[in-house]
Amino acid sequence: MSTEMIPVLSAERITKRYGKKTVVRTASISVNKGDLKVIIGPSGAGKSTLLQCINYLVTPDEGRILLEGREIDPSRKKDLYRLRQDVGMIFQDFNLFDHLTAHDNVRIALRRVKGIDKTDASERAVRELERVGLLDHMHKYPAQLSGGQKQRVSIARALAMDPKIMLLDEPTSALDPELITEVLAVIGDLRANGMTMIMSTHQISFASEMADEFIFMEAGIIVETGSPAKILSQAECERTREFCAKINEIYGTSY
Repeated sequence: MSTEMIPVLSAERITKRYGKKTVVRTASISVNKGDLKVIIGPSGAGKSTLLQCINYLVTPDEGRILLEGREIDPSRKKDLYRLRQDVGMIFQDFNLFDHLTAHDNVRIALRRVKGIDKTDASERAVRELERVGLLDHMHKYPAQLSGGQKQRVSIARALAMDPKIMLLDEPTSALDPELITEVLAVIGDLRANGMTMIMSTHQISFASEMADEFIFMEAGIIVETGSPAKILSQAECERTREFCAKINEIYGTSY
C-alpha cells in the first residue's frame, strides 16, 4: 500500500466501559490526510470518550489505534510519547496552566516534551500565537483572557507540536455566543490549510460547510456516517433523521 493510501489515523472497534455501563461500543473511524470528520449526536452519546480513547487519555477496553498504519501499544511509553506528539487535543475547558502566561503555556511543551532550547521555543510560541491572532495578548495570564482567547491559546499550544492530526472536543461549548465566531475562524483557517481533524461539535451550520463526513453517535454507537448533506437531509436511520430534524428546527436551517 502506498503512503498516500494509508490513513493518518484509524480507530478500530473501540469499546470503553465504566463499570457495567458501556460508554463507547465497537466504534471505528478512519481519517485520511486533510480530512475533517465531525462527530455529532446528543449529549452523553460517547463523543468525548471516543476522542479521549483515540489519544489514550482514556484507555479503551477493546479495539486498537493505528497512527499512519502502525498500531499504538499503550504499554510502551515510546508509543504513547509518539501518539501524544502527533495527535493534538483541544478540550472543552481549555486545560491551560493558570500560573503561566499565554506565551509560556505554548512554550512549555516545546521545552519539556520536544527538548527545544529556550530561544527557539519562545520564537515558535510567538509565531503560533500570532497565527491565532493573540500576539498582543501573549504576556497575559488565563485569568486575563476571554474564553475565546483561552481556546485560541490552547489551539496555538497544540499547533506548536506540529501534530499530524488534531482532535477537537466541543471546542466552543464553554464559550459565550459572541466568542464562538473567533474560535471557529481559527478552525476554518486550519481546515483551509489542510490540517487533518476530527471534531465533535454542536455548531452544525459551520461544520456542514467544512466537513468531509458527519458521524452520528448515540448511546456509544456510531449509528450512521455520510456527507453532511446526506446526514442532515437524507439520513437512512430514523434516529439520525429525528436528531437532524431537531437541529434544523433549532437553527432555522435546512440542507
